[in-house]
Amino acid sequence: MPFYRFFTAVCLLFCTFCGIFAQEIQINEGPKVADIMSVWTTFNQKNQKIEGWRVQVLSTTDRQQVEAARAKVALEFPDQYVDWINEKPYYKLRVGACRTRTEALGLVSILKDFYPNAYPAKESNIHPRDFLSKQ
Repeated sequence: MPFYRFFTAVCLLFCTFCGIFAQEIQINEGPKVADIMSVWTTFNQKNQKIEGWRVQVLSTTDRQQVEAARAKVALEFPDQYVDWINEKPYYKLRVGACRTRTEALGLVSILKDFYPNAYPAKESNIHPRDFLSKQ
């Protein structure tokens, strides 16, 4: 019996040391890959807009109405991005920031109880921080 305990202890010790040393990874990238990554990083730092979806809950020509509705929606859904845009002559109140239409439809189903005319709207200039406002 003591032999099995000793053998088990040695095996565990061996596996522990092998596991520690086996987790080191070294990546060697070529100069072309480094250049491409540099260009990609620079481009993404300059262009911080992402194409995605929002849910439009209101469209009106009255700016005061859209601002009042924005405050109301922000109180009802504090974990969602809420803002309005002006596409003359309309002010459009939009909620959320979704990467896919399916995700936006999920948000529509939540908002439909409060805003029955809500629908997903494609938007091409969503800032990345808007995606982080969701909980």
